[in-house]
Amino acid sequence: MGVKQPERSKKEKTILVTAFEPFGGRSVNRSQLVLEHIARAAAAPRGIRQNARVVTKSLPVSFGKLDKALDRALACKPDAVLLMGESGSAEELRLERLAVNRIEARLPDNDGEQPTGERVIEAGPAAYFSTLPLKAALGSMRRAGAPAALSSDAGLYACNYAYYLVLHKLHRKASGELPPVVFVHVPVKSRAVALRTATRGVLALVRHLIDRSEAAPRVPVRRTASKRVPASPAGGRKG
Repeated sequence: MGVKQPERSKKEKTILVTAFEPFGGRSVNRSQLVLEHIARAAAAPRGIRQNARVVTKSLPVSFGKLDKALDRALACKPDAVLLMGESGSAEELRLERLAVNRIEARLPDNDGEQPTGERVIEAGPAAYFSTLPLKAALGSMRRAGAPAALSSDAGLYACNYAYYLVLHKLHRKASGELPPVVFVHVPVKSRAVALRTATRGVLALVRHLIDRSEAAPRVPVRRTASKRVPASPAGGRKG
């Protein structure tokens, strides 16, 4: 009789989850409230998933500080990245397909800066697509009972700025395929999606990212042509 070999332990996966601080005169940012619930779930004895470390970071709404803040966040060398922000027009959780290389700040950031007509990265491509297959991710959120939909892009404010920077940084460092990266907008209006429901949907997405990171990552990201990408149907107050 052969000797039973001990099971090999799976390598721990690191999932980075970020949200934004309040801005625009508001005292709360709903994405940050969801992040706090994610952090508590990750710190619980059983965590969110076995063999997974969930790192949570709150980001500044500052065009001057986001670059270094993202460098610090990415220092954990994540196997997947989930960024969150809030949207005043969304009626459900919105998974953003791409980040565009443009800034049109509709109001000043928390440092009083309001850049318009600028590029995120001067020599960067017009846009980066999410590196996560979004239909499967959307299904995981809906199965958790959270209303969710796909949206074209993350707007032209700090949310898009952070999304583009993360994808650009990972592109520059990658020797091959990139880890899954996705941006989710959380509705500002609680009547659209209750905080508990939003948290349940985001938790389902975090678990989906953990499970997916166990498999082979997606092929390298597509880039758009140099022409301007159409505005998102979400519009309005995108973070």
